Formats: sequence, structure tokens, C-alpha cells
Amino acid sequence: MSVRKVSELSKIAVVGAGTMGAAISQHFLMKGLQVTLLDLSQSSLEKGLANIETSLQEAVERRILSAEKEKELRRHLSCTTEYSDLADSDFVVEAVFEDMAVKQKVFRDIEANVSNDCIIASNTSSFSITELGSVLQNQSRFLGVHYFYHAAKNKLIEIIPGRNTAPERVEALVDFYYAKDKAPIVVADVDGFAVNRFFVPWLNEATRLLEEGLGSIAFIDQVAMDLFNIGMGPFALMNATGVPIAMHSAQTLADRFGPMYAPSKILKEQVAKGEPWDCEATQRESNDLQQVSDRLLAMSLGVAAQLVSEGVASVTDTDLGARLGLRWPLGPFELMNQLGVAKSEEFIGQVFAQWDQPLPKIFSEIDKSQGFKIEHVKAHVIGATGLIEFNRPDAMNALNPLVVDCLTSAFEELDSNLAIEKIVLFGRGKAFVAGADIKFFVDNIENHNLQSIYDFTVAGQSLLTQIAKSTKQTIAFLDGLALGGGLELALACDHRVATQRLAVAFPETGIGIYPGLGGTQRTPRLIGKGLAKYLIATGAMVNAETALSYGLTDAIVAEANTLEDMAALQVSTKQSPTLDIEEQAFDHFNGELTPGLFEDSLFKKYEKALKKKAPIALKKAMQLVDQGAELPLEEALQLELDGLFAIFSSKDAYAGLSGIITGKPATFVGE
Repeated sequence: MSVRKVSELSKIAVVGAGTMGAAISQHFLMKGLQVTLLDLSQSSLEKGLANIETSLQEAVERRILSAEKEKELRRHLSCTTEYSDLADSDFVVEAVFEDMAVKQKVFRDIEANVSNDCIIASNTSSFSITELGSVLQNQSRFLGVHYFYHAAKNKLIEIIPGRNTAPERVEALVDFYYAKDKAPIVVADVDGFAVNRFFVPWLNEATRLLEEGLGSIAFIDQVAMDLFNIGMGPFALMNATGVPIAMHSAQTLADRFGPMYAPSKILKEQVAKGEPWDCEATQRESNDLQQVSDRLLAMSLGVAAQLVSEGVASVTDTDLGARLGLRWPLGPFELMNQLGVAKSEEFIGQVFAQWDQPLPKIFSEIDKSQGFKIEHVKAHVIGATGLIEFNRPDAMNALNPLVVDCLTSAFEELDSNLAIEKIVLFGRGKAFVAGADIKFFVDNIENHNLQSIYDFTVAGQSLLTQIAKSTKQTIAFLDGLALGGGLELALACDHRVATQRLAVAFPETGIGIYPGLGGTQRTPRLIGKGLAKYLIATGAMVNAETALSYGLTDAIVAEANTLEDMAALQVSTKQSPTLDIEEQAFDHFNGELTPGLFEDSLFKKYEKALKKKAPIALKKAMQLVDQGAELPLEEALQLELDGLFAIFSSKDAYAGLSGIITGKPATFVGE
């Protein structure tokens, strides 16, 4: 059996030109792939094409695409009503409506017209993948790919192998979707898969609470929004996605898992009326906060624990599915860790007992005081190479205490392995690591808990020192954003290799702080004081070619889409900065924005950027570079720690950091 590599999956076909099929086609188009859209109805094709053209035009208006690029992408799309036009396809996605017989006929027609190594997939939300593919002669190349709305924009993909799917096909599609900026999770072929399995009961439980008179629609929605920190409650979400879909999904789960999942009477009645929920309705017998809270939590978190106990998906992937697919800030297991696992077990047990459902066995398998292990960072071993994978794409792999703890564990595991000679660090999604988690900083400033920020930074510095001192070769593979703490992490490695997608910057002085994980110390030691000061002072975003000329990176390489590709990365020399870069004149800049400074043509060029910086942070950062240059690295790094309480106590730090969250430009007052 031949399995095509990621780079060889270039000709894609989508069968079904409805809303989902058009959006799936749009995603593939925007990733530069050749797409054939098939529908047996010419009018459906025309509607699908119109939807794609509208979405692409919106991307132009939002400056995501240029007008020229949009025209180019449209040339990559062909529409057809003939299955014979799929003959040279590498990958075909079926996206017709949820009817088993119709889907199976589509699969037979696809198989009759494509090569034997073409991958065939079904975008289904309710049917068994094994049963769907049972009509195919070659079931080893068939699997499920469950997209989430809007398919062109939502990063989550559930990949579902059938009983007869070859593991190589699953691995190929996981690598393929990662390469196309999606976040795939592999889940078992069980009704509801992973995300819908706990999301639909959450919706249904809201209707039961309404039916039992425990809260009005408006009250239940508000409690849900507060509990899960989301923008829409369950009733508003059902209105947005279709109330009948919620009922049919609940019934499908009930058919498989029993009455706890069955749609409520009031949900069925609402579907029969053919009306949306009145989300403004506030009239009810009572608004029982405790009952509404406990049951919404129990039904979603409990079912998530249930599906993980059954081996449907991992803890980490279930949480990632919630964060990406549903846009919950915290996944079910992160929520249980936050609430307390013992407390969560208690209210889940009480609700499950009412339905004669056993408590999910995962609660008896973990140390409740430690909580659930969520692998935001994973360690892999391929031959003599260790790989460290950041897999928090929804947050651009940003660093917070949990991520640093995970990274520390992963690095120590690989660093202590005597068989490993090289460790490669890389990030999933659009970033290597896009700095620190801003919300973590803001929350602790507001809670007057600067000690937590200090402890986090100490832990980060300790880890980076450990990486820098490792006897193994360390390589940061930079594909996408490497900002602030992410760039500092990369600088602690022996080498940095980048793809053309690289964008690096030190944005700290523009948000009221300074680089605190070695940025003011390792950067000048690598590329010189002048360039280091320029980058830190201006916050300039640097592309791959410029980073290479500065000596920030050692090589520009082709994309590496598989673990094997990344394990094969080799670099043996360090890049030296080009000598005649004018920005090296920042060497004597002390952070003071005096009137005479901008008489210099170089500083005049950067006047606008420099005047947007926080004055205290700018001066302190330049001071740290100068003071640290005369000290051993260990003492120089301590300088960054010594100034943390002062900088995070400033009004400018709070204004700059909170401005990132609110989206409002900060006004710095120099205090």
C-alpha cells in the first residue's frame, strides 16, 4: 500500500456544494491547493461557488488577501457534476447531507473514479465511520474528518479512523491538516465523537432546567456564560446553529448511550413549533443558581470524563477540542482542575446517579490533588532526536506557569535520555511561541499578586538556562510567530532555523514592560548591543531574511510538516550578523527621547515607533542591556529579575498589558 506524503496531497476534491462543502473548499483554496467541487445539481454548484466568492471577497476587504491573490485562488477552483473529473484527486472529502444511503452511494461513485491510493473521507457529525465505509472495496483509505463551523476558519478537525482504516492514512492526514493550519485531534469511531458528545448534552441539559422551572431562558444563558466564560449561552447557541439540530443530535446520542442523553420534552415541543427560543424570556417559577450551575457543569464535564474513560479521546485533545471547536477559554478538564477535581467528582456523581450512570472511571485513576494532566507540551523521540512540541494553537502557544511546567518536564525527560543527541523545539499552529500569556500578567496585577509573576519568570529563566547549558544540540524550529518570550526561548537554544513564515519581535516596551527571560542579555551577546537595542526599543517585526542577516537565525529551511521532517533538521554553524547594518547605531541609545535625538536621520526614521513606547520600560530595557554587557551572563540575567516588581507595579505596565486584552491602545504616562 502506498501512502502519499503531505506534500503530494495537492489535488483536493469536495463532494457537496452546500454551506459546509463550500467552506471546506474555501479552506483548501486559501492554502494554495487545487480544488474540484462536485455536486450533481448545477444550481447547487452555483450557490456554492457564490458562497466561496463572497467569503474570498470578504477576505480581500479585511486585507487578509490581496485582490490579485483572490483572483489567483479562484483560478485553482473547478466545478463539476461528473465523478470522472475526480480521477486525479489525491484526497476527496464528502460533505453531503446526513443520509446514510446517500453518503454511501457517493463513496461508491468516488471509489469507482479515483486511484487506489487516493484518501477518501466523510465529513459527518453523527454516523459511524466504519459503517459508512463498509460499502468500499478498499476501506483502508477511508476515514472521517469532522469539521466545525465555519469550516474555512475554525481550526479544529476531528479525524476519525474506522475499524479498517490504515494507521498510515491517519498519520498522513494529521500531518496534512497541521501543514494547512488546522488543529487535528484523533478520536474513536463512537457516536458524537468527542466534542459533540459533551456539547450536545450541555445544550440539552439547559432545556431540562427550563422544563423543570429551575430558571428562565435568559437566566440559564447568563449562568452558562458566567460559568464557562463564553459569549453565548446554550439557548442562543441553539438559535444560531438550529434548534432541530440540537434535538436530532441528542436523539442520536440517546440511541447509543441511553436516556441521560435523550432530548427533553420541551426541546421536542420547540422543534415542533418551528420557532427559535425567546432568549429575552425571564419568566419562570424560580431561578435556582446552584442547580443550574451544578447541572450544566456536571452534564458537560461528566460526559467529557466519560468519553475519555472510554478511550474516545485523550484529556489533552478533548480540552483542545473545546477550546478550538466551541471557543471555550478552558476545556472540561482545565475547568475541573480549576474547580477542584474532588468537588467536580461530587457534583458529577450526584447528577449521574439520577440517571443510573456510573461515575467515569478516570476519577479513580488520577491523583485528585494533582488534577488532570493536560499536555500543552509533548515530548517525542525519533532515533537519536528528541522533539518538543508546543500544542496550544488556540493561544499561539503562549507561555504561562502550566506551559512552563509542561515544557520543563518535557525537556528534562529528553535531556536525561542518554540515547538522544539533539533536541528540536517546534510549535503547532501559526506560532512557535507568541510570548507570554498576557491574561496571566493582567490577572495577577489586578489581584495584587506580583509574586506569582516573579515566580513564573524565575521558573522560566531557570528552564532557559537549563536549555542553554544542555550538552545536547538544541534547535528551535521557527515556523510562524516567535515573539517576546518565544524569541527568548529560541535564543536559549544552540541554533535557530526558520521557514519563510517566520516573524520575530520584542513587543514588550510597547506594552509597558521589558523582556524578562533573557532578551536583554542573550540578544546582545548573539548579535551585538546595537541590533539588540534596536529590536527591543522599536519592537520591529523582523522576517526570515532579515533575521538571518542579523544573526538571529542560522538558516532558512523548507517547511517541515512531519515529526520525521523535524527530526531530520541539521545545522552546524552559527550565522554572524552583517557588519554594515545601520541599526547597529542604536548601540549608544539610552532610552531617553530627547528633542535632539531625532535630528539623527536614523532615529528620525524610527521616531513614530519610539514615541509609542512606555518611557519607563524603554529606559529600563536599554539600561539592562548596558549594565548586563559588563557582567557574566548569570549575573546579567539576575538584573532582569531584580527589576520585575518595579516594572509590573507601574501604571504603564497595567495600561499596556490590559490594552492587549481589551483591544484599546494604551496611553502611557511614564508612571
